[in-house]
Amino acid sequence: MFLTRFIGRRFLAVAASARSESTTAAAAAAASTARIAKNPLEEFFEFDRSQDEDKPVVYGRGWKASELRLKSWDDLQKLWYVLLKEKNMLMTQRQMLQAQNMM
Repeated sequence: MFLTRFIGRRFLAVAASARSESTTAAAAAAASTARIAKNPLEEFFEFDRSQDEDKPVVYGRGWKASELRLKSWDDLQKLWYVLLKEKNMLMTQRQMLQAQNMM
C-alpha cells in the first residue's frame, strides 16, 4: 500500500514536471517570435509606419462567400478577430485626427 502510494505520487510528480516544462518551452518559443507589447492598447496604433511615406498602402482583395465557406470555424474566428482589431485601429486613428482638427 505504501509502495503504491509512493510510486503513484512519484509518477504524478514526474508527469506534472514534464507537462510544465513543455508548457514553459512552448510559451518561451511563442514569446520569442511575437513582438512584446508593453500595453495591449498599443495594438491599436501603427508605430512602424511613417506619415511621410510616398508609396500608397496596397490592400488585398475581398473574400468571396464561397471561399469563406471552405474555411474552418477556427480560421473564421481568427479572421474575425484580426478584422475587429483592424477596425478598432482605424477608428482610433480617425478619433485622433478629429481630436486634432485634422479631419
